[in-house]
Amino acid sequence: MLVALLLAGLAACGGSAPAPTTVIPPAVRQQQLTTADGLSRSYRLFAPVTLDRDVPAPLMLVLHGVGNTGEQMVGVTMFDRLAAQEKFLVAYPDGVNRTWNAGYCCPNGGLPGPDDVAFLGDVIDDVSATERVDPARVFAVGFSGGAIMVHRLGCDLAGRITGVASVAGAMILDDCQPSEPVSVIEFHGTADELVPYEGGATAGGATAPSPPTRDVMQRWADLNACPAPSTTEPDGVVTITSWTGCAQGSSVRLVTIDGAGHTWFAPGFGPINGAVDTTQAVWDFLRALPAS
Repeated sequence: MLVALLLAGLAACGGSAPAPTTVIPPAVRQQQLTTADGLSRSYRLFAPVTLDRDVPAPLMLVLHGVGNTGEQMVGVTMFDRLAAQEKFLVAYPDGVNRTWNAGYCCPNGGLPGPDDVAFLGDVIDDVSATERVDPARVFAVGFSGGAIMVHRLGCDLAGRITGVASVAGAMILDDCQPSEPVSVIEFHGTADELVPYEGGATAGGATAPSPPTRDVMQRWADLNACPAPSTTEPDGVVTITSWTGCAQGSSVRLVTIDGAGHTWFAPGFGPINGAVDTTQAVWDFLRALPAS
């Protein structure tokens, strides 16, 4: 009776049920999907609450190194914090057996194997199904084996990715014919023992030989029809080689850290490995690119 009286009183006062509210998904979500090759794959998505849901947002794919996971890259890169400030989406995919099918570089990751190019395309689709992704602002960044994989994405997924950032990686595919220009930035230490800056075999034979870093970036410059590069040395540790004025507004950049090893460079990692804030520098390069 009391409930009935309360409802009657509400109606008499012109009351109504509250309007439905927009449900905003949690900022962090663990996602699962099944790929065309029948594998169950996973990725972690960070969609900051600071996003304007009426405006398409950039999407950053962050690829871990061999033996690591997407979750570990969260703490290494600190991209979530930057994404909340700059209002972009971040996806951290997981490789099968903690590696990537980037070619002959990596343990358990040689060709043929899981179709990681298709999987990462599926991740873009899956995120786009629940978030407003700007299709002209999709980027990929990777470390070590993940960096080698983003070079492959630049070759094989050029129509969907505007730019890639490689940290301690290389392009090892013999046949790279991107469907359109892709901007590329590489961060590499001259004392890298796993992906040597000057190319060749790795320390202890952990991975297959790789080409010299400068040759890799010149190859990207040639693919993007870039003119001759310019070089700057902002300090005694970092050298920046830039190819600008490339086809369709693309650009290529090599950031060389003298004496640095095989690491994600970040402040607090010492005077050499900490000479570059990789996370911020990656975002600064990619966000400045013209929309594809």
